[in-house]
This record gives sequence, C-alpha cells and structure tokens, in this order.
Amino acid sequence: MVLSVPLPPGRWCLWLLPAVPSLTDLAPLLGRAQALSAGLAAAGGSRKTAPDAAARLAGLAARLKAPLKRPEPLVQFLGEQLVETGQASGLAVFTLKGAKPGKLWSSDARLRRHADLLRGFLRLAAASGMPKRFERDPAAAEADPAQLEASLILERFGAASLTLQWPATPGAYGAILFDAPEPPEGLAADLPALMQLMRPLRQAGEAPVARWWRPAAAVAGLALAIFLLWPVPQRITLSGVAVPAHSVVAALGTDATLEAMLVRVGDQVTEGQPVARFRSQSLSEQLAQEQLTVVVEELNAQAAMAENDYGAVQLHQSRRQIAEARAAELRRRLEKLFLAAPATGRVISAIAQNTIGAGFTAGRDVVTVQTDHDFLMVLTLSRVDARRLVEGAKGEALFRGLTDADYPVEILTPPVLVRDPQSGDERLEATARILDADDRLMAGLTGYARMQGETTPRILGLTHYLIEYARITAWTYLGLRW
Repeated sequence: MVLSVPLPPGRWCLWLLPAVPSLTDLAPLLGRAQALSAGLAAAGGSRKTAPDAAARLAGLAARLKAPLKRPEPLVQFLGEQLVETGQASGLAVFTLKGAKPGKLWSSDARLRRHADLLRGFLRLAAASGMPKRFERDPAAAEADPAQLEASLILERFGAASLTLQWPATPGAYGAILFDAPEPPEGLAADLPALMQLMRPLRQAGEAPVARWWRPAAAVAGLALAIFLLWPVPQRITLSGVAVPAHSVVAALGTDATLEAMLVRVGDQVTEGQPVARFRSQSLSEQLAQEQLTVVVEELNAQAAMAENDYGAVQLHQSRRQIAEARAAELRRRLEKLFLAAPATGRVISAIAQNTIGAGFTAGRDVVTVQTDHDFLMVLTLSRVDARRLVEGAKGEALFRGLTDADYPVEILTPPVLVRDPQSGDERLEATARILDADDRLMAGLTGYARMQGETTPRILGLTHYLIEYARITAWTYLGLRW
C-alpha cells in the first residue's frame, strides 16, 4: 500500500507500506504520515533524497536494537554509524535559541568533555554569519575569531575539517561534523532531518504554555516550601463531653422503691424542695417490729414491778430504750426516703418518671442539681497526642446541636490515665474549662475541641502521626532512637 502526502510547493511525499493496515488503524496512520512528512520537509528543505536513501534507512533500522527515547543515545548511535561508514570522525548535535546555542549532545566522551568549548565556538560562528565549513588554517585565524576557535578545536581533537549544518528552521536540530566530505554525503547530509523525524523538537510558537510553565512550577514549589516550613501552632483535635463545673447530687440512702418522681431534667429547684418519694417495705417491717418490742418490754417491766423484781424491771426498761432508739433511727431513714433538692439550681439529671414502682439500691443518684452556669469539657486523648497537650493550652470547642457557636476552652489539668471500674478499659483524659458558656449548653453534649500546641513548622504538624509511627517502628524492630 502506498500513501501520498502533498507538500508545498507542489511536492509529494510517498510512503510505501509492507502490508495493508486494518480500517481502524488507517486513520491514525494517515495522521502520523502527514506529521512525519511535514517534519521531513521542514528539516530537509528542498534537498532531494539520494537514490540509496531507502537502503540506508533500512540498514539503520536493522542496526537499531531498541527504541531510543532520549536524544543523547540517538546521537551516539548516529555518530557510530558515521564513523563505521567513513563519513565523519565525530558528531555533535545542537539547538539554537535565537543566536545562542541551546542543548548540545555529543557522539563520544571526548567531545562530551569539551561541550562548553563547542558552545563557545557555536556562539562565535553564529555571530560571524553562520559559516558552514572550517579547516585547520592558522594563517586565517588571525582575522576571524571563529576561525581561530575552530583551528584550536580541530587541533585538540586531531581533525582536519569541521562542517556546520545550521538548523533549517527555528526550533530544529543542527549538527557539527568532523572530517566530513564537502558537501556531506549519505547519512551525514540527512542528520538534522533524521533527528527531527526520530526525536521531533517542539516548534517555536507551537506551545506558548511551555514558555512559562517552568517558572510557574518553580514559583509554586517555592510557595509550597514556604507554606510547609512556616512556623505555626500545632492543631490537636480531640473529642469530649460537656460536664457542669459545680453540681450537687441527691443520692438514695437505702434500698427502696420509687413511688413518685416530682421533678425532671431542666427544672429549676430550690434547696429543700421535694424531688422524689420512695418507700421501703423492709424498713417499714423493721419499724413495726421495733414498736412491738417497745410495747412488749413495757409490759414485761410492769409484770416484774408487780413481783418486786427490781433487777428484771431495769433489764426490761433497758431493752425498751434500745428498741425505742432503733425505731427512731428507722423513722429517720424512712423520712429520708422523701428526697429534697440538695441545692438551688437546675436539674441536669434525674431518674425517669416512667420507672415508678422500680427498686433502686442504696447510693443510687436520684437527681443532680447544677448550681451555676459554668461548664467543663472532659477530653479524650490518644497516647500520641498526650505529650503535645500541656496545661494552659487554649483552643475552641464545637458541640453537636450547637454548630452555630464556637466556645473558647482552656486546659485545666494535664492528661491523666482513667480506668473504667466496670469494664477495666483505660483511657487518657484531660479537663478543660469552657470560658464563655451560655444557657444553651447542657451536660452530656458531645463535641470536638481543637487545641493549640507548640509552634513548629507546618510540615511537622501535618506529618506528626507518620513521624511517631516511624519512630516507634524504628525503635521496636531496629533498636534506633531519635
């Protein structure tokens, strides 16, 4: 299959394919052939390809064992082919930025060590009108600085001539050939075109973004470095719960059954106001037994008096007094089953009113009264954050249900280890004071506090947990400490 691509002015580029591609591969192949043809025309100008160009390209393809993804190994490969065919003794490929040399690639280490010398020579040659050939001529070097530099280069490299192939268009490749014939033949004549085909350069004006993306990337990198290294207070986010700063509890003194709950959470109470009524069947039975004992001992004392047994009279009177004391104590305990508010304030916790008839053990909290509007926040910490939180640290807290307000908080106590008496679980807790508490806060509200730690570079705060993990791992498995 043959593809023909029109090229201005009035020329055509023909591509001979070894087989007919599939229909799906044909469209991309046409676009690739058109792009390669344009590059060949831009790099080669009006030069006609030699009759043996196809055989020469086929030979290069046979020697190329793998794709060359960078210009430097490609220049080394082409330089080896020039030396093997006797078309040159050395090769250097360059680009120009205006009249100044840009990148430069050499075919061997000898030329690579003198890359700065070659760049200086290209600068002088471009300023001298871009001559195409120099020979070792010390006599002519006195009038032309470029000729002097070329003679020094040729003498250093042991070459007789130096041929320059200047870029045909801005942004294309140029070549420096040592000991090449005049004019260059074969592969030496097509070097810039081959480089442009195998490693196309971005043409001038093709991508204006490329002119500023490197400075922009440098500025962005500098800004990122400043952002990460800027000293800021570390932020420690902790969960917690609001608790009253001052509260008084009314507890049950004995095992009893609830008869009536007279208050509920949120009610305002005054000191001495009844809040709950309980009854105790066992205490009532014990009181009745003691009252019966008093009556019996009184009768026994009278019978002993009738018999003039004064010793028995004193014994029964003593037993009666003991029974009366026990009865008085039982009456006092029964009176305490009518619980009163221990202080003036707001009820923040109480036994539910739907539990009438339920039995409760001694020591059970019946009501808790908050005596003022001050609140604390009990914070739960991880072991990694414990050493970063110090007494006096400040921050702000946010509670669920009150997301429209932030409350300033201050650490009152350092982290302490607390053990749950029922489950045995251990946790670290710290207590913070809520500075500007209002009436909307309630005991038991959960939320989060963001505390300020010590001032360090921002990157240390962002990578704190990763650093701690690496530190512990290094110490555990490698025995390293830092």
